[in-house]
Amino acid sequence: LAQAVRSRSRSLRSCCETIVKRRPNSGHSVQHRRMVFHILDISLAQEWLNTCGEYMKCIMKPFAKMKFGAMWRCNNDSLEDWFQTWSVVQFWWAVIINIAAAVLLAVLSDVDGAVGVAIQGLVVGIISAYLWAHLGWFAVMKKKGCCCCCFICLTDAPILFLLFGVWLLIWAALVVLNSVTHIGDFDLGFIYTILYASYAIPLAYMGLILVKIWQKHQNEAQLGNTSAVVVGKAGS
Repeated sequence: LAQAVRSRSRSLRSCCETIVKRRPNSGHSVQHRRMVFHILDISLAQEWLNTCGEYMKCIMKPFAKMKFGAMWRCNNDSLEDWFQTWSVVQFWWAVIINIAAAVLLAVLSDVDGAVGVAIQGLVVGIISAYLWAHLGWFAVMKKKGCCCCCFICLTDAPILFLLFGVWLLIWAALVVLNSVTHIGDFDLGFIYTILYASYAIPLAYMGLILVKIWQKHQNEAQLGNTSAVVVGKAGS
């Protein structure tokens, strides 16, 4: 009798586990995700820094995941690879246009100190492009959604893909609008404008891809099934 009770108990427990793992009236498994709210989390910053070497390898081989011709087409089957490719291309795009813009400004502008301004803009432009590229890659590829403001970060929530994507699309529009203001800077100011306006292309692609990644995760809890708060260094 005791053996029969134990057997029936195991069967009931197995049945309950199966129900918990599946949505009611659905044949799809539930994706459990835990959103994390980070405050002054040094370990998160260290985790990002530890990926510098990995991301540098991506920069050195921009088309390792996707060929140049394929990255211009919609790739719904490999959205993460598509994003990584455009993330790296965004960096190299910024390097090229910042170098070209610096040369134009230094050679053609008659403003005093144009060379110094050109060099400063070149350095700041390249550094900021790397930071945005690496942070975006880390947010998507490593944290499955990440949004930071000063010393506060949210990670592991699908809705963050959408927020980041919308922000990139807005940024792309602002880049175009801002570039128009440089048309009258000097005789060939229109070239300067075209260079900076073109930077909206990788930004728009990255934004579009992130929206598509969010759509892929729409069946998941957008703010996670559970949440956690990390203050300071995790585990300390």
